[in-house]
Amino acid sequence: MNLTELQEIKILDPACGSAEFLIEVLKQLKEKNFQGTVKIQGYDSSETAINTSSFLLNFEKRNVWDDKLSFDVKQVNDSLVEDWGNDYTIILMNPPFVSWEQLNDKIKREAIRLVLNDNFKGRPNQASAFFYKAIQNLVVGGTLGSVVPSSLFTLDVYLKLRNEVAETVNLELLGKLGNFVFEDALTDVSIFIGHKPETANNVPTLLWTRNEKGIVHDALRELRKMQYANEDSKNKIDFSIFKLNQFPVVEDSWKTVSFKEHNLIRNLKLFVTANKLSKTGDIFDVQQGIRTGNNDVFKISDNILSNLPEEEKRLFRPVIENESIKDGFLIQRNYIWYPYSSSGLLFSTEEELFHQVDCFYTNHLLPHKDSLSQRAGITFWWELTRPRNWQFENRKKIISTEFGNSSSFAIDNKGNYVVERGYAWQPRKKMDNEDHYFYLALFSSPFFDKLLSIYSKQLAGGKWYDLGKKQTKDIPIPNVHISEVKNSSAYG
Repeated sequence: MNLTELQEIKILDPACGSAEFLIEVLKQLKEKNFQGTVKIQGYDSSETAINTSSFLLNFEKRNVWDDKLSFDVKQVNDSLVEDWGNDYTIILMNPPFVSWEQLNDKIKREAIRLVLNDNFKGRPNQASAFFYKAIQNLVVGGTLGSVVPSSLFTLDVYLKLRNEVAETVNLELLGKLGNFVFEDALTDVSIFIGHKPETANNVPTLLWTRNEKGIVHDALRELRKMQYANEDSKNKIDFSIFKLNQFPVVEDSWKTVSFKEHNLIRNLKLFVTANKLSKTGDIFDVQQGIRTGNNDVFKISDNILSNLPEEEKRLFRPVIENESIKDGFLIQRNYIWYPYSSSGLLFSTEEELFHQVDCFYTNHLLPHKDSLSQRAGITFWWELTRPRNWQFENRKKIISTEFGNSSSFAIDNKGNYVVERGYAWQPRKKMDNEDHYFYLALFSSPFFDKLLSIYSKQLAGGKWYDLGKKQTKDIPIPNVHISEVKNSSAYG
C-alpha cells in the first residue's frame, strides 16, 4: 500500500475489543508519516470493550491526530449482521473463534450461513464467516490482516472458501503461531495478510513457529526487522520466515511449514516426478474399519467371551481399536460380534440365531432388540451397521489405529482381527511377506512421523495424526513394485 497516494484511509475492526489493533495501526501510520485523514469503524459485543475503545481513540484524537481522525465504535450483539460497507482500505481483526457446536444462538448461526453462502458445507467456525465477509468488504487496493484458526488454512471443508479468497486477494503472509499466543487459548492460531486485488503468480511469505511458549514474540519481532532491512528469509530452529517459490506447499492446502520441511517436500516431489517414490494412495487402499451401530452391545471384553459356550466364541473376533496397537505390537483387549463368513451374514432368521447362539442372543442381543432395530441401513437387527465385506475373509494385512503416529502400525499375520476404530492398509498389487514388513518398518520410523506432520491433520494434545485415506494418500513413499527399490540396501 502506497500511503503517499492516499488522502484518506478507512479502517474497520469488526471485533475490536479494547482497540489494541486500532491503536497499533494508528501508531504505524504516524511512524510512516501518513498525512491524510483516518476514519475508523469498530464493533464489539462488550460494553466495557467499547467504552475502553472510545476512551483510547479519543486520547489519540486529542493528543496525536486532531481533526484528521474520526471514529465510530458501536456495541452490537453480532457484527456479522451489520452492514459493514465495502470501502475499507484496511481491515484488521481478531474475530471470535466459536465453533458451530458451541454456538447456541440460532440467529448467529443463520448469520454465518448467509455470509458464507455456498462456500462452506458442514459446521463452520464463526471466525471463517468474519474472514470471508472482510474479504468481500475490502476496497480495491485494500489490505486485510486477521488472526484466524489454523484449521481455516488446512481443513478440506474450507477448501472452497480458500480457493475463492485466493482468486480475490494476493496472499501476502501466512503465519502459523500455535496455541501459546493468547492466555488460556486452546485453539491453534494463524495469521493472514492479504491485499486486494489478486494478481498473477503471486506467492506469499510463510511464517512458521515451533509451538512453544515465547517463540511467537521473537518471530514477529524478527519479521519486523526483516521488513525494515528488506531481507527475504530467516531460518532458525524455533521459527522460519521465507518467501516461497511456489504455492501451495501441500496440495489443496495453505499449510504453513518450516523452511526445512519446505525443502524436504520439494525434494520428495522431485522424487515422485522421477518415479523414484510413489504416493501412498497409489500403493495402498486405506480402508476404514467397521461401524457396529452399538458398541455397547456388539463389543465385549475377554472376560465376557470366556463365559460364552465354545460354539458361540467362534462368532467373535479380536478387534482393532485405538488402544489395540503399541509400537508395532498388537494388544488383544476386546472382541467384536462378527457373524459373517465369506458368503456374508450367517443368520437370516431370528429362530436360527436363537438356536445357534442361545447364550449371547438371550443375555446380550435380545434386551436391546428395539434400539438395534431402529438403526438405519440394516436388514436384520442383529447385524452390524457397516460390517465391511472385505473383512469377511481372514487375510494378512497391515493395520493402523484411527488416530496415531509411527507407533500405531502393526501386521495382522493371520487376518484374525476385525478393524473397527482403525484402518486396513490393503496393497493395490500383490505383496509378499517381506514387503509387508518393509512397509511396517517404514510406517514405524521417526521419519514417517515427520511426513505425517506435513501431510496429515495433527490432533490436539500432542503428536497424533489422522491416519485415514484422505490425510495419507499424498505421502511419498518407496514403491516395492519398482525393482530399484526391491534391490536396494534399504529394503534389505
